[in-house]
Amino acid sequence: MKTAYYAVRSFWVETGLRFGSTAAVPPNATPIKHLEWWQAGINFLFENNAVLSPDTEQPIRDLYCQHPTLRLLQSLLQQDTQWTKQHFDDVLSGRRKDLDVKQYETLAELVKHAGQSCGSLSQLVLESGNIMSTDHPASHEAARLVGICHGLTNALRTSIPVISTTGKLIVPAELCVKYGVKSPRYLLSALGMGDDVCVRALQNAVEDIANEARQHLQAARDLRPDILAEPQGAKAVSVLLPALASETFLNRLQEFNHQLTDRNLRNVGRLEHAVCAGRMVVAHYRKTY
Repeated sequence: MKTAYYAVRSFWVETGLRFGSTAAVPPNATPIKHLEWWQAGINFLFENNAVLSPDTEQPIRDLYCQHPTLRLLQSLLQQDTQWTKQHFDDVLSGRRKDLDVKQYETLAELVKHAGQSCGSLSQLVLESGNIMSTDHPASHEAARLVGICHGLTNALRTSIPVISTTGKLIVPAELCVKYGVKSPRYLLSALGMGDDVCVRALQNAVEDIANEARQHLQAARDLRPDILAEPQGAKAVSVLLPALASETFLNRLQEFNHQLTDRNLRNVGRLEHAVCAGRMVVAHYRKTY
């Protein structure tokens, strides 16, 4: 499972585009070209059962011979690792939305995106241990819910650097209207931190997103008895441990009154790291998340 997990995580990082990409595309290619390259690679792996025959075209052969992530995925598929292709497709589709959408219209759309990206990743990790949805429906549903919680939390955690580099705004338009957030980009900059009325409006909108993340986390936790009743249930629970890291940030955000622009929000000390790690260790032995 560990090797398969590394393969999935490598695919996730390589397709993220935030730190460049190793896709075999021409210099200065657009981000969408990078994603198209990855989609072509995933399509070939699954449509051809990861087999490179002597008749395979040379460009396709070079594609896999030169890229370590695709080589690893190919090797594991040949060893009967049972990944669902749709999850890979959904991750890439989520990446495309990250390029196209600068602000989601509704909170429901943001939740759907989190499920499509992080939820699919969590389910791929389950499948890396041969925990398939057909025999483990509760485990996969919990993984999807934890993925949504993680996606929303991570969006809040990285909101400041993301808006500064890409212009993407985490707060959906409907929440801006609901709370009267008139200039969210201004508020998420250093210039807007002195406007108390508008800052409070943004805090209310952020609190709604945080509460949505907590609701999905609780829904995942409610499935614990069903998960443990499934074959390999204890193994599946371990995959859900990242939920505790997401909850740690949500708790910090609450302590700082949901003010994303508070610089202290991102100053995580060693003690908090140790506490979070300790919670994960205890949860692992207690089979909780």
